[in-house]
Amino acid sequence: MASIIIRNIGPIKEASFNLNKINVFIGPQSSGKSTIAKIISYCTWVEKDVATSQSLKAYQENDNYFKERLESYHKLKGYFRSDSFIEYISDVISLSYSQGKLEISWKDRYAYKRSKISYIPSERNIIVLPEMEKIEFPNNSIRSFLFDWFDARKNYSKEKNLHVLSLDVDYYYNENNQENHILGKDGHNVLLSNASSGLQSVTPLVVMIDYLNRWIYDKDETLSFEINEKTMQADKILTDELVFKPYYKDTYNEVNTEKKYYDNINEKIRQRDKEVLALVANWDRKRKELFSTHNSQFIIEEPEQNLFPETQRDLVYHLLEKCFNKEGNRLTITTHSPYVLYALNNCMLGNLVSDRMDDEDKNSIACTSALISPNEVSIYQINGGRLENIQQSDGLIGSNYFDEKMKDIMDDFYTLLKYYDDAE
Repeated sequence: MASIIIRNIGPIKEASFNLNKINVFIGPQSSGKSTIAKIISYCTWVEKDVATSQSLKAYQENDNYFKERLESYHKLKGYFRSDSFIEYISDVISLSYSQGKLEISWKDRYAYKRSKISYIPSERNIIVLPEMEKIEFPNNSIRSFLFDWFDARKNYSKEKNLHVLSLDVDYYYNENNQENHILGKDGHNVLLSNASSGLQSVTPLVVMIDYLNRWIYDKDETLSFEINEKTMQADKILTDELVFKPYYKDTYNEVNTEKKYYDNINEKIRQRDKEVLALVANWDRKRKELFSTHNSQFIIEEPEQNLFPETQRDLVYHLLEKCFNKEGNRLTITTHSPYVLYALNNCMLGNLVSDRMDDEDKNSIACTSALISPNEVSIYQINGGRLENIQQSDGLIGSNYFDEKMKDIMDDFYTLLKYYDDAE
């Protein structure tokens, strides 16, 4: 399990946490939820970058490389100060950014299994605009999401469309005229750009989740655009480190006498026939782990955007049902919605009581297919720039920002109601 510490970046004063299977961050407007999500995304991407290139060189030789790429890709320019600090430790690497300097080192350079890291921004509904394909974006998270969208939508034709939650509509893409369509159960067919704001927000999200759980694993990424000079260099490093050096090490250490060498060489060759097969098998396994996608990391900003409460609930159940079909998948969410929070709580509570439920009740609840252990979920709120876990000892949600604000609203209501009753 990877761990992250963030200090003095944007509105965040102190945030220290382990990355769980599901990570949720809530808090007031501009409290730093997205700042944390972006740093999670970036640190996991750096891990992928160095592991698949098998080189720390770019980050070690330029102190500004780490910070500048984070600032530009995730639009965090102006968030850093002289005392800003980031630490990320995983099974693969350890990195620490402090006082403008980065220290990065291997923990196990061969432990990495390649992930597809997908940052799904709150601006995702811009993809519905027809002119988006003509706009030149800088190399940032929005551009990356847009390019992923261009790849994803090609998999959904009118004949092979995708159902959008329980909304009685299907999505498909017409490649001939490059149009995104919403097809209703009653036969109505509209462009996604003309659909409701809720459909414009949730459709790209549902499409991307489906794509990253199914279609992406059908691709041979060793033949994709990601193979470049860096990955070719990594392949050479792997071959040297995992095959050639182990194979030749005894010969390199051989006593330098011709007679002894030739007396033993035939036996060594016979033995190494077996050894080299094992070495090559290990090399091939590590190569596949680095250059083929094994899991997906979903980082989603405000999944509830423009959605009715019931649809927010259904979306949470959908995410939990669909996002974990691969070992190592991870879901990180930022949210302002109590409906998102308590739908997740239902999934955790359902897991705790499922073995005691009768079949009738099991079939009646909407979250039956999305149950998850509370041990696999971490839920935090940001309070005054500091991160607080809001789970009780059983892992279920305890006192939190949403409940407090609802109480404030209801206190005002009951104060006013007293005078309303008197008027009656």
